[in-house]
Parts: sequence; structure tokens; C-alpha cells
Amino acid sequence: MKILPVKKVRAEMEVPPDKSISHRALILSSMAEGRSIVHNLLESGDTLSTLRVMKEIGARFSGDFERMEIMPALWKEAARPLDCGNSGTTARIISGLLAGTPGLHILFGDESLSRRPMKRVIEPLKRMGALIFARNNDTLLPLSIKGGDLHGCTHDLQVASAQVKSAILLAGMKAEGITTVIEPVPSRDHTERMLDSMGAKMKINGRIVSIERGELNPVFFQIPGDVSSASFFLVLAILHPDASIIVRNVGLNERRTGLLKTLKKMGAEIEWTVEKTSPEPCGKIVAKSSRLTGLEIDTGLVPSMIDEIPLLALAGAKACGTTVIRGAGELRKKESDRITSTVENFRKLGVVIEELEDGFSIEGSQKIVGGRIDSAGDHRIAMLFAVAGILSEEGIEIGGADSVRISYPQFFKDIAEVCR
Repeated sequence: MKILPVKKVRAEMEVPPDKSISHRALILSSMAEGRSIVHNLLESGDTLSTLRVMKEIGARFSGDFERMEIMPALWKEAARPLDCGNSGTTARIISGLLAGTPGLHILFGDESLSRRPMKRVIEPLKRMGALIFARNNDTLLPLSIKGGDLHGCTHDLQVASAQVKSAILLAGMKAEGITTVIEPVPSRDHTERMLDSMGAKMKINGRIVSIERGELNPVFFQIPGDVSSASFFLVLAILHPDASIIVRNVGLNERRTGLLKTLKKMGAEIEWTVEKTSPEPCGKIVAKSSRLTGLEIDTGLVPSMIDEIPLLALAGAKACGTTVIRGAGELRKKESDRITSTVENFRKLGVVIEELEDGFSIEGSQKIVGGRIDSAGDHRIAMLFAVAGILSEEGIEIGGADSVRISYPQFFKDIAEVCR
């Protein structure tokens, strides 16, 4: 796939449904004590992995991703190992569900997922009484879970992780007593919002979330567009010299808007308006061609934009001055090492960028001539350099471009539409 520069960018658009919320809707609605209906689920490689695994353990779905009807699951021991594909969300969150579900459950994934850390989920679930064995001294997939009786306890997490927090809360739904999660900084709260809307016995006090066993009510809602997917178009609009993009019906959860706030601090002409609030805030974002100034990124915002941070390298390359981001070491544990993938690919294009242990530093006002990059099978890296290709002088060829199917199957079609 080769992406060429264009003279003008214009669009009023919607982006695909939120991936994080789609995963949780498929899992949590199956735990409810009645029929749920969810509209506008994301159909992608990752969410199909969750759907497939949930069916294997007794979840019952009918309809399609536009309108899915979910009946209470008839939990069972799967007849074969459960394939999580490339989805870390599937493997980690469903581990929490399976820890309290009787039977022997085996989870595995593709080569990329098999390198991603599972210890952070395994250890707290073991503390609750789950019997879990995994490869590499209980740190990597495949793993086996002997589900059964659990007891609540307090978990003081060293690294903020919405997936780990969600796994613990789902295990807590099946445990005796109270289960509490304390995070160093707040991470995404989609699980808490959905559980709260379903009537879970839960208390939230800033970084502390507690839950206990109880029934869940059915859920009825429409999933908003994914702000992570929207971010690629927004950054394109801000960095392109002749551009304007409006994204409608997109999720604006406060814990997902770190990139929007950072771009605003850099001088971007970007505005967002919340139009609906329950159970997830959503609304409209408008972005236009802007002149940016580099800055040292607020590390406190990192958890709220972890998937979008590589885009800041591109913004920094075009801004006036230096852009530095730290506190993003979690990027090394994604589908690829996103710090190294970002830095090495920019260097292939002749962009000067310094790799840091937990981020990067990049000088501004640089030209992107063009060349070839390798996405390392990472959808976010492929999408990042597609945007860079439009801003380049000669175009960028993307190796492994088909990785976008993981989160945004029609990404290149939509890119072509906004560049007409």
C-alpha cells in the first residue's frame, strides 16, 4: 500500500464503533440476568475474537453487529482451547470472567499476542484464589485457568491498566466479599460505566473502585464512534495546510480525550462538544489546519491517550520547536514495541527523532520526503504512516498495511474519501 500526498482534505464523517466498548458490551451483556440489545458494535478482527471466545464458553448472540441481541450465557467448559487471535483485550478481560467460571479453560493467541505480558492479570487473579498456569513462568500465553471459588481482596496496581482493572472487576463479580482496585492514575473507565448502568454493586472514589457479587440488569444502548480511530483524521486535518474535518457521534469519555487536550495545548484549532452523556459521553469534534508549537507532554495525560501517542511524533515533526513525551513505557507492550516502531520508521523517512526508554523526543519543522516503512503487523503504526504519507512530499509505502483490519477494516477506504 502506497499513500501519496494530496492538496486538500475535507470531510464530515463518522468513524467505526468504539473497540474498547464493543469488547465490554459483548462480555458484560452475557453476564446479565435478561435479554440485552446493543446497537453499532464494531466488527473487526479483535471483536470477532471476543465474540468467538464468548460463544465457546456459553454466551448466546443473535443478529448482527448493527443490532445484536444477547441472552444470559449458559456458562460451560469449552471443548477446545480458546483462540484470542491478536486481541489483548479478549485474553485479559475474559481471563477475569473465567477465573470464577467452573471448568478448565485454555487461552492462546497469535505470535504477537503470545509475546505480550499476562503476568499483570495472572497475579491478581491468583491472589483471589484462581488456579492459573501459563508459559514462561506464568507470564505469557498460552495459559490455563481452573475456574472456581474466588475471594475478594484489595489490588494496588503498579501500572494503570483498564484491561487489568476490568479483569479483576469481572472476577470480583463472582467472588465472596469485596474486591477493590487501586490505580496509580485513572485509566479508561468503560467497564465501570457499563457495570454501573447495569446495576452492579460498585463504589467508585477517584482511583479506587470496589465491587461485590450481585446480579446485572440487561443493557440497551448504542456504541459511539471510536475516538482513537477518529484521531488519525483529526491529526491529518491539523497538520495538512488545507484541511477541515468534522467527526460526528464519536465517544468523548474524559479518560479518552488526552490527545485532544494535548493538541489544543500545542495550538491546534480543534473543538469538541458533548451531545449525549449516558452511559458514555459522545458528540462532535471539529479540526482544521493549524500551526503547532512543540512542548513536553503532560505525563498525567498518557493513560488517556496511550493508543494515540505515536501520532504525537508526527505532530511534533511538524510543530515549531521540540516535542518530548515520557511516561509512555506501556507502548513497548502493545502489538509491536510502538516506541521503537515509531522511531525506526520515522528515521527511514529521514526524520530526526530520539528514542527514550519511555517515549521519544523530536525536533519540529521537519520535512517528510517519503519512503517505505514496516508496520510490524501493528494496525496503529500502519495508520500513523498512512497519515504521514498524505503529508509527505513523495508518498510512503506501508509494509503490512492489512493489519488495519484489527480495529478499522475500512480505514484506507475512508482515507481515500477525505482526500477527494
